[in-house]
Amino acid sequence: MKSARTIAPAASGKVLRHLLTGLLDTAQRDVARLSTHEAVATHQLRVRMKKLLSLLRLGQDALPEPVFEAMRMHIRAVKNACSARRDRQVRQRLLTKLSRRFHLPLPPQPHRTLRMPAAPSATFLRHQLCALEQLLETTRIDTLSPEQVLAAHALSYRKGRRLMKQAFESTQEDILHRWRHRVKDLHYQTLALSHMPGATRRVRRSRKLGAILGRERDLGLLAHDRLCASPRSAWHRLIHECRSRLRDRLLLLGRKLYDPAAHSFSQKMRRQAIHA
Repeated sequence: MKSARTIAPAASGKVLRHLLTGLLDTAQRDVARLSTHEAVATHQLRVRMKKLLSLLRLGQDALPEPVFEAMRMHIRAVKNACSARRDRQVRQRLLTKLSRRFHLPLPPQPHRTLRMPAAPSATFLRHQLCALEQLLETTRIDTLSPEQVLAAHALSYRKGRRLMKQAFESTQEDILHRWRHRVKDLHYQTLALSHMPGATRRVRRSRKLGAILGRERDLGLLAHDRLCASPRSAWHRLIHECRSRLRDRLLLLGRKLYDPAAHSFSQKMRRQAIHA
């Protein structure tokens, strides 16, 4: 039997640290682009923070709980700073798209909502990213073994599969929202472990499922908007129908993505890694 040393090195802690450092460096460049390409830069910053948190979960064995929580706090601060304007733009694009597709007049917008939120402060964002870099330097992520990284990946898969089962049994929005985060974790982690057999299929399915869950989330927020919340509103009925169709799709795709049981997934990954 081959030893653990034969496990593909792309799952090692050293590579994980390299990926995290690269994400932070690129995020700093995104901040530098805010003044000229704000919409693109803020979107990229949010995506990089999601990737960063997903990869940090792969290294939790080397992260004391207070350090991990502090890093998550800084990541959330960057995401929240970039969210207000982005969320407003996503909401308006979704309304416009649905209006054109189903020939509905756009709901009237109160005057106070027309003003866009302020752009995020570049100084604030740099401060948060520098704090993240300093915390990362104090960790021992590079000492993680491939087995530890793969075990953390299997744990993310298990959490996502458990939430998928709950989504089948409940219509609570909170469950779908938490499931979306776990699907994103699986997607970004699988990208980092793309050397593993079957990763291409999981990346494709998790990307698609994450997009559907994201659209369901956007529709859910729109459904709670007071302009669309009235049961007599045509927008209320349209949003309800769209969400019902999306739910059927996401549960079907969820079955495919999380097809093997969590234990089987963990064992299969380890066997494939050893024989890679």
